[in-house]
Amino acid sequence: MKRILFILCMVLSFGAMAQIDTTQYGVITITQDSRIQELLNTHKALAKEQNGTMSGWRVQIYNSSGTNSRTEAQNKRKLFLSKYPDIGAYLIYQPPFFKIRVGDFRTKDEAYALYKKLLVDFPVSYLITDKINFPALQSEEELSDLDKLLQE
Repeated sequence: MKRILFILCMVLSFGAMAQIDTTQYGVITITQDSRIQELLNTHKALAKEQNGTMSGWRVQIYNSSGTNSRTEAQNKRKLFLSKYPDIGAYLIYQPPFFKIRVGDFRTKDEAYALYKKLLVDFPVSYLITDKINFPALQSEEELSDLDKLLQE
């Protein structure tokens, strides 16, 4: 019985030493289809063309083509920024219309939360798909503050 335990301990200790040996290094060779590299290069080129933008959602709060529409649009933008300074507001001119779009949301649900809050001050608001700026990375504290703002 003692012999069996002794032999068992010796075998296990040799196995443990074999796991620790790191003196030899191997070589990994990757063989891939050349089309994969072409796809990666195409993806990189498309990312450069987008200039830090992506497809997303915004809330349009103003749209007009009248003679004073530029001034009105600037006033609406100032009003929005006074109430929501942490949310981006963009003045867009698409002839002959001046438009104010707000927010940079990845999903429709995120944009909808802001839309519901804005209906009181901007009753003609509506959701729209747009090229948005990449949202800034935020800390957990900033995210909880933004959630509280949108839930009010």
